[in-house]
Amino acid sequence: MAAVTTHLGVGVTLSTSFNEPYNLARTLLSLDHLSGGRVAWNVIQSHGPANYLNFPNAEELTGSELYDRGDEFVEAVLALWRSWGPDALVQDQGTGVFADPSRITVPDYKGRYVAVRGPLNLPPSPQDHPVIIQAGDSQRGREFGARWGEVIFAIERTRVDLRAKKDDLRAKARAAGRDPERIRLFAAVQPIVGETREIAEARRDFLRTRITPESGTTFLSHFARIDLTGVDLTARYVDVLEERATDGQTEARAITQLDALLGARRDRVTLAEAGIEFSTSELTPQIVGTGEQVAEQLAEIFGSGAADGFLITPTHFPGSFDDFGRAVVPHLQKLGVFRTEYEGTTLRENLGLS
Repeated sequence: MAAVTTHLGVGVTLSTSFNEPYNLARTLLSLDHLSGGRVAWNVIQSHGPANYLNFPNAEELTGSELYDRGDEFVEAVLALWRSWGPDALVQDQGTGVFADPSRITVPDYKGRYVAVRGPLNLPPSPQDHPVIIQAGDSQRGREFGARWGEVIFAIERTRVDLRAKKDDLRAKARAAGRDPERIRLFAAVQPIVGETREIAEARRDFLRTRITPESGTTFLSHFARIDLTGVDLTARYVDVLEERATDGQTEARAITQLDALLGARRDRVTLAEAGIEFSTSELTPQIVGTGEQVAEQLAEIFGSGAADGFLITPTHFPGSFDDFGRAVVPHLQKLGVFRTEYEGTTLRENLGLS
C-alpha cells in the first residue's frame, strides 16, 4: 500500500496486549520511514479466551488492567520514538559520523507490565512518529483516548451525541495536561448511495436480506463480547445471555442497545432473531440517498463541529468505496469541505496535526 501510493495514510491496528513495545515501535517507525511519514498506529487492547489460547504465556488481565498495561505500553513506545533528538542524525561523510550519541537518550522504561531499555536504532521519521489512533468508548477507554489519541473513531447515533463525546474527550485531554485541539474526532457512517433516493433505499433493504442467522449471531458475539460458540441458534436470547454473559467482560452498551430494540419481545426472541435484529439496527449510522444528498448531510455534521472527519464503513466488498468516491466526493468538493489536493506530504500534515 505504501509503495504504490504517495499521499494515502496507512493505519495499522496492533494490540498492546500481545506485543512488545520495542518490536512494535521499530516495525511502525520503519514503515513510517518507508512511506515518507504516512503511517498511523490504531491502538487496541485485546482479551478473551480465544485470544489467550494463541498467546499462552501472556498474563490474563481484566478490562481495567488491560488499559493500565496499554498506558505503559504507549509510554514506552513514545519514549523509544523520542529517544533520538531532532539533530541526532548527522550523516557527515567527511568525518564519518553517522549519528551524535550525545543526542540519543536511553529511555530505560520500567513499568508494572512492560519494560524496555532502548534506545531505538531508528531516527525520527518525516512526520516525527506515527499518528496514534484510538476507538475505545468505555469511560476507561475515553480516558485512554484523551491521554494518547490524536485521531479517535466514534460510533454515535446523533450529532448531539457526537458533540457530547467530542467535548468529553477534550475535557479529559485538558485534565490530562494535553492540548484538546490536538484531537481529531472521526465519526463512523455507512453511506448507501443510489441514482435516486428510492434506488438507495431499495439497496438498503436488499442488503438487510443478506444477513443470515449465523452472520448476525457472529456480529452480536463480536460487539457484545460474548462467546456464542456452539450455542443453539433457536435457544431463547435471554437464556443464552444469562448463561454466557457472566465473565464481566460483556459490552454493556451493545446489550443495552439490543434490549431497547427488542423491547417487549425480548423474552420471546431466539438467539438467531436477536442477532439479525442487532445486525440490521444500523449500529453505524446509515446515510441513504443520492451522492448529493449524502454529501450534504456529511457537510452539515462537519460544519456543526460535531466531527472533524468521517470513517466510511462499507456495506459490501468490492464497490462500497468506489461508490462513495465517485458519487459523494465530487459533491463534497463542490461544497468546499473536501480537499482537491493534499496540503502536505505526511499523514500528520494532512490531518492538521503537524
